[in-house]
Amino acid sequence: MKVKNIVKGVGLVFTASVLLTACSKEDSLRSESIFDTTEKSKTEVDKWIEAKYTKPYNIAATYLWDEAMGKPDKTLFPPRVESVKPALQVIKKIWIDSYSEIGGVNFVKKIAPRQLHLIGSYNLNHNGTIVLGDAGGGAKITLYNADYVNFKDISSVKRFVHTIQHEYIHILNQTKPYDTSAWDVVAKVNGGYTSSWYNQTDAASNALGFVTPYARSNYDEDFAETASFVLLKSKAEYDAFIAKVPEPGKSVIQKKVVMVEKYFKTQFNMDFYALRDAAERNTNAVVAGDVEN
Repeated sequence: MKVKNIVKGVGLVFTASVLLTACSKEDSLRSESIFDTTEKSKTEVDKWIEAKYTKPYNIAATYLWDEAMGKPDKTLFPPRVESVKPALQVIKKIWIDSYSEIGGVNFVKKIAPRQLHLIGSYNLNHNGTIVLGDAGGGAKITLYNADYVNFKDISSVKRFVHTIQHEYIHILNQTKPYDTSAWDVVAKVNGGYTSSWYNQTDAASNALGFVTPYARSNYDEDFAETASFVLLKSKAEYDAFIAKVPEPGKSVIQKKVVMVEKYFKTQFNMDFYALRDAAERNTNAVVAGDVEN
């Protein structure tokens, strides 16, 4: 603040005195933190997460509301506390346990998102689509609709787990890339990648060589969707699906699946079909109520 020249001597001393007094009061007011730094006691759910996720896999599984986790243009809400443990039990059984069985006990410990965050509500887009999950730079995966999973219904369980299976493929791709050039050659035989994938039907997408309409958004999503699609089905279910796909789409999908199988074998020395079978066993166990307490 500038002081006019006509005010001399006393005026300047008075101004300085006021400033010093103000600083003194301000320092006194700020002697304590404005943030709540008290350590909150851990709930039984928190202790379970620490024992099953944080300590063995260095994964933080969070569920409390955090504005930074939300979407400014969406209406979202945190999960009910009673939804948290069942959702995380399912994820561990079908995703972590399956990869640990086939890839080795340290596989997920070495390659994993460092945070799983649960949202209770659905994440609805303005175009009518529903986001079941999203990932941030391979470090965080957010899973929506945790409050609406029917853990006794296999279709509901698979729909929920599809998110983690799909997003984990992206994390694997970031760790060790797949052959994008070879994939592009196969995928573009019939064309079909489109930003308006949500307007496409399953049948039309299958006929072009895509397992789902979402696979048509780009080749990275195509790879992740193809791999997760197979991991969610039993051998009999996949065989029944591919038998109904007309040519040339059938051949394109089969070539893509072979490339996924090769990727897992060459990059991680893992049997992709053994992983699928483990996921199937663990999915059936979840529906039967056989999960780790």
